[in-house]
Amino acid sequence: MRSLEQVGAHLTVIAGHRYGEISEVFNRCLMPVYQTSYRWTGNRLDAEDVTARVIVNEFGRLDLPQMVMAVDEQLVDATVEALGKHWGDGYGVSPLRWSAFPACEVAAPWRSTLSLRALLDPLPGELRLVTVLRFLRRRTVGQIATQLGVSQQATAILMFRALEDIGAEMGFGPALDDPSQAREVAAFIDHLVTRRRPPRFVATAAAFQALLAATCVHAAIAGNDLPRARFMRSLEQRVYSGEWPRCNAPM
Repeated sequence: MRSLEQVGAHLTVIAGHRYGEISEVFNRCLMPVYQTSYRWTGNRLDAEDVTARVIVNEFGRLDLPQMVMAVDEQLVDATVEALGKHWGDGYGVSPLRWSAFPACEVAAPWRSTLSLRALLDPLPGELRLVTVLRFLRRRTVGQIATQLGVSQQATAILMFRALEDIGAEMGFGPALDDPSQAREVAAFIDHLVTRRRPPRFVATAAAFQALLAATCVHAAIAGNDLPRARFMRSLEQRVYSGEWPRCNAPM
């Protein structure tokens, strides 16, 4: 049983006053950092890379005890920066374009996230069907094309437009109606659904919005954004060992 002093220290953190030990920061912040990273990358491997970058770099800079709000804001800013590097290095997204997404929106899992139903319900019937078949039923583009009686290219464009509509509803900006990279976006989704690291390519503005919508849809499916126990143990060992080498994991 914990002593009254230990209980009091725990309640102080819960009340939002201060962090006294690195373990308190780790226990409270690891899941929000990982789920934020997953929401904006859409896959486990990239989310682990971003999370490791944030935890290793920022935990090495913490000077405790420190106010909870100040530490949380530091980690939010670091997560937004690491995600910007992911999109910049992998998809050619400029810092200016990434900065158009405010930190309060990118770091939403620290507060609340849209449910899958909230993301899909505004879609018109055919676009909603295509999205459900691809992300939830995990049907391939070819299988969906056969079911709808259209070509695979037409199916990819339907999926692209569904994601454009989702992105517009989420406030990413108006649908840009440029499906020139519909095939690349379809390949990206294929890797999300099959739990592989998506291929990199230089994304157009319209494709970037579609990719972000895809990552949010995939993260909203129950259980997808839960980290692997092995990954959590690995970071935990580094936290408790006090070893803070810089994270050079590829983004």
